[in-house]
Amino acid sequence: MAEHPELTPLTDEQVELQRAALIDKRERLLQAVKVAEQTQDPDELRVADEMDLSSAGYDQAFEYRLRDRDATLLKKIDKALRRIETGDYNYCEECENPIGAARLKARPEANLCIDCKEKQEHVEKMYEKRRQRMTS
Repeated sequence: MAEHPELTPLTDEQVELQRAALIDKRERLLQAVKVAEQTQDPDELRVADEMDLSSAGYDQAFEYRLRDRDATLLKKIDKALRRIETGDYNYCEECENPIGAARLKARPEANLCIDCKEKQEHVEKMYEKRRQRMTS
């Protein structure tokens, strides 16, 4: 695996900036969820015909997937905030090397360095290919 020279631990000031970014991201996400809940029509599935019902069902399933994704992201943000409190935020949960400022700036809730994340994605692709072969 290649070494990344930019993978130095964050300074205390950088960590505080990341904390602020995580809190802001969390608040925006919670606000978006609140708005989505307020604008959802409870009579949405009471529609005139089968095509409308199918479309409404698809829209509802899509909305549930978005909410599930939002819930997962909220958990990751909360975990990152806890990692800041314990002093583990800068470091990969897998190899314990620094994650790197560039990666954390792009993805403040990241808990793996780029090398470990790439490894994880490779394993996930292997399992997905195996699962596809088994269902074909």
